[in-house]
Amino acid sequence: MCKSIFKHAGRKALDQILKMELIENASPPAIINLWYTHHEMMMQYWGRVLSGDAYDAMYPRLKANPYFVVPVFRDKGLFNVVTNFKTDEDIVLCCPLGEWQEKQDHASVHMTIQFFTELKQSKNLVLVRCELQDNHMTKQDAMFVTHCLMKYYTMPKQFEFVETFNKNPSQFNYHNYLRAMKLDAEANTGKGGNIEILEEKKTWLTDAYKKPPPTASSA
Repeated sequence: MCKSIFKHAGRKALDQILKMELIENASPPAIINLWYTHHEMMMQYWGRVLSGDAYDAMYPRLKANPYFVVPVFRDKGLFNVVTNFKTDEDIVLCCPLGEWQEKQDHASVHMTIQFFTELKQSKNLVLVRCELQDNHMTKQDAMFVTHCLMKYYTMPKQFEFVETFNKNPSQFNYHNYLRAMKLDAEANTGKGGNIEILEEKKTWLTDAYKKPPPTASSA
């Protein structure tokens, strides 16, 4: 796979988001509730939580297989999002494939997924935060991409797609992968049902990404 395909978007420290004194003495369930509540009404962000054990199991896979592609389904068509895990930052950078094809190393990062490991040792929690960098993607897009990354880097059968994409890309079967992702999209977003997947589609790099959706307000 190619290297350094994104501009660096940077990461934030946890104490820039939450007051550490609120969580240092809190129980894990209280921290989870606080994290979800903090992000619930924000259009620019989405939060979820992993156990420290789940993150420790997933991290070596992210490190060894830093790239992947996630199709994001819309009411009409879909576009592919390229993801790149930056090991030294504990952050995933996301960019629409169509834009990356056009701009290569000058492609902008439109979404990040950051892992906060500050509470892993003391609380066995890793806080996860999606951040939209602009209005090219929606919060629902961010939720779906994050859900799929967690699933495909965790579940053994799904991880086969990730490993093939990184280590033997010429054998990556986008046709079979897209079928599996379409089922995920229908179950999690209600989208994708109107998209017909033709037999043995070869032009998977053709991207339907055109215009950004209406601007989402940030908080």
